[in-house]
Amino acid sequence: MIKRDGFEAAVMISMCKAAKMSNSAHVPEQAFARRFPGRGDKVRKALRDLIREGLVRKHPTRNEMTFELTKDGLAFCKELQEGV
Repeated sequence: MIKRDGFEAAVMISMCKAAKMSNSAHVPEQAFARRFPGRGDKVRKALRDLIREGLVRKHPTRNEMTFELTKDGLAFCKELQEGV
């Protein structure tokens, strides 16, 4: 379970902004990790947790790994933004 006030939630919000709240956007890690300078390892751990929870999906591309929101991830983003 992802805590709504934890680092994983902050990474999730950053990813939602980078994806512009779309679950069809394929976002490279750098697009949302740059909001956490010097915390690359912590961002990658948070990503693994988000993937394990089914909120984010890995999507390999030719040049780099990208990530996309799942339907549950998009719903979680909306809940976080509304403060529910």
